[in-house]
Amino acid sequence: MAVNTQQTLSAPRTTTPRLGDILVEKGFISESQLRQALEVQTSTGQRLGSVLIGSGWADEEQVTEARSVQMDVGYADVTLITPDPFALSLVPYETAQRYMLLPLSVEESPNGGPGRILLAMVDPWDVEAIDLVQRETRRRVEALLASDNGLQAALDRAYHASQNDAHTSAMTDSIELASLESVEIAVSEDEDIDLGSTTRQSGQAPVIRFVNTLFSEAVRRRTSDIHIEPRKKDFLIRYRIDGMLQTIKTVPRSLLAATVSRIKILAEMDIAERRLPLDGRISMRVEGKMVDLRVSTLPTQYGERVVMRILDRSSATRGLDEIGFSPTNLAAFQSLITKPHGIILVTGPTGSGKTTTLYAALNALKSPDVNIMTCEDPVEYELEGISQSNVNERAGLTFSRQLRAILRQDPDIVLVGEIRDQETAEIAFRAALTGHLVLSTLHCNEAAGAVSRLIDMGVAPFLIASTVIGVVAQRLVRRLCPHCKEEYFPDDDTLAMYRAMGGGNVPGMVLFKAPGCSKCDGQGTQGRMAVHEVLVANTHIHRLTMESAETNVIREAAIMNGMIPMIGDGLDKVRQGLTLLDDVQRKIGVSVGE
Repeated sequence: MAVNTQQTLSAPRTTTPRLGDILVEKGFISESQLRQALEVQTSTGQRLGSVLIGSGWADEEQVTEARSVQMDVGYADVTLITPDPFALSLVPYETAQRYMLLPLSVEESPNGGPGRILLAMVDPWDVEAIDLVQRETRRRVEALLASDNGLQAALDRAYHASQNDAHTSAMTDSIELASLESVEIAVSEDEDIDLGSTTRQSGQAPVIRFVNTLFSEAVRRRTSDIHIEPRKKDFLIRYRIDGMLQTIKTVPRSLLAATVSRIKILAEMDIAERRLPLDGRISMRVEGKMVDLRVSTLPTQYGERVVMRILDRSSATRGLDEIGFSPTNLAAFQSLITKPHGIILVTGPTGSGKTTTLYAALNALKSPDVNIMTCEDPVEYELEGISQSNVNERAGLTFSRQLRAILRQDPDIVLVGEIRDQETAEIAFRAALTGHLVLSTLHCNEAAGAVSRLIDMGVAPFLIASTVIGVVAQRLVRRLCPHCKEEYFPDDDTLAMYRAMGGGNVPGMVLFKAPGCSKCDGQGTQGRMAVHEVLVANTHIHRLTMESAETNVIREAAIMNGMIPMIGDGLDKVRQGLTLLDDVQRKIGVSVGE
């Protein structure tokens, strides 16, 4: 029996039944096994239950069920029970873990009031834990006995189940109910919101718990961005996991104002301003590690849209060998960053990992005898031993103005977050001419295209040719889960795609796929890695730059100089079982028809 909340006795109990007798009566052990166990108990001093479990005559659940009879409390076999999501939502994981208890279900009250909550507990007589849960949930507790190991496993399964999103669903479902019970959300048809009421609502426990759960679930599932997207009658919670947006939950619209206000409060943003886009930042400890969230709001037709970029601080400590460089590309890039002066550009679209690559380069370069300074908008990760500074456009502190000030600080190496305009570019390029090593990012599609992009920006070709020593282009692709990936023989369509992408004919070629497992949340992928091309400038490329040559001409010269095209690096990683062919096609932009 999974749950037994009553112990039926024929008469009032006058003496406490012995554990061994109960086990024999229930048929869990024999009289002979009991006698032998009692002999072992006498000689060793062990508890009878431990002797029986250690001998293999009874399991932990049988002993626990017998103990529940002995203690005259209900018993819950948590190995067979799926807790109700609403019950889980009422008790935070930290409380459940600390007191070793698991909410199982909530019983409806016949008089319409809050019903009692059933808790499985290792110690059902823990008055402190019961009082705490009753205060937090405002419900009477019915405590049931559960086994120690069974409860711990059930806790992890219930609160951190990855394959069915049990925790996320439970918490968001609870907000729909618990918030409506305890919070009156004041939203009218014309979207007029009482600011004082909304502020009070954002501080209510259900809303706080909901927002905290969004963060903890996002971190646990390796999410890079959290999206809150308002619609006419509800709003969506979406996570970007390994570069792919996934809808996590649809939430009633009545909770939108309080949820957005709670996030704004955490990010120290103006909750009264709902007509203009706002930016903020949150730093907090989630799942045992420090994370930063960059928060952006945007007014839309149905309310404020919120996007939160999660910045994992561990990314700032990565080395060059951890971001996906192939051995050839790693050697080329290391040769560039050891040059005494010049400009190195990292190119690619937004979200392609450019900053992570630059930070890895700075980690490789930092030393007590080197002065490294950065000019960023904003500072994404804190790097020990490096002076970092923020651009503040509103205060008039632009990239160009900040860069001029940095060059008066006697730097050896300068990181410029992004070259956005001609003025910033010319200051950065002249800094390289005067003996500094400058690292920066640029928005263009390929390494060879950096020259045309800079010329379009207004930088003189001779300045580009004199300073640019190398360009890296990159994209992020999903990394196949190493725990469940397996070989397969591709079909004709896949082979046609592979050949169209420049892979050529490979008889008997084997590729890799991953069906999904518990380690990767059933996704088949676990994290992302970069695909690169590294252009090392030589005399021929400098001459082509001076002539303002077209991108395809510079590309051909770079390949002759040893550059591996990005598509080639991607296909190499496909053959090695590191990523997916579809991902390489989608991210690098090579289609079957090309």
